[in-house]
Amino acid sequence: MLVNHWLLNLAIEYPVWLASVFPVVDTEGLNAKSVPGCSSEIYADNLLALFDAGLIKFTSEVPGDDAATEQGIRQILSRFVSLSIPASSPKRNVDSPPLYNRNRLLGIGVTFEVTPLGGAAWERVAEPDWLHILTESRDSTSGELTSPDRDLLIAYMGWYPELNRERILLETVRWQTHSNHKILYWKRLPFVYHASFGLQPTNPRWETDELNWFRQWRWSALTWHKNPWELPDWPSQ
Repeated sequence: MLVNHWLLNLAIEYPVWLASVFPVVDTEGLNAKSVPGCSSEIYADNLLALFDAGLIKFTSEVPGDDAATEQGIRQILSRFVSLSIPASSPKRNVDSPPLYNRNRLLGIGVTFEVTPLGGAAWERVAEPDWLHILTESRDSTSGELTSPDRDLLIAYMGWYPELNRERILLETVRWQTHSNHKILYWKRLPFVYHASFGLQPTNPRWETDELNWFRQWRWSALTWHKNPWELPDWPSQ
């Protein structure tokens, strides 16, 4: 159950590349702690169980992959598990690429994401505070923020140089409100505020890395659900 929830949690905000889970969990890229003692085989078994239960779905750009049936998913997962087998092992797939280029060859084409049913299962454990979620998208010249909490959104904009090393061009800020808005790819909220703006690179006005009060604010303001490693049944190292 814990591993299932951990996998659902990975894909709550965005679909996840399988190469981020196999052969070693990319903890930095996923912003997650790996489950202590969990092997690639265990991750694969749980991904298959989630698929069979209709809680996740897979997408593959790899020619010949069947991402719609149990047998097809078994074959895909088997290919990724083989990345974890030492090169000297006779069980290793000789066609599997070295680990250093797995993202370019194998991993880039396969992702998994939660279904609405999977999202509901995740909610029962993670207890999300949907009234205080904040989502962000940006490129090198512009950004967008969306949240049901207008005060949080404005506070985040105020600390933007410290959080992102970019300055919001105030004259470009545009405000909107939306009803029945898709806040995540699988979840809608009845009402949100939305701000869009232009950006310029800048240096932070204050160095906040060593300020405990700022770190506490950032954590409390941007944390809107329980993470798996914060639950009481999370195993010790």
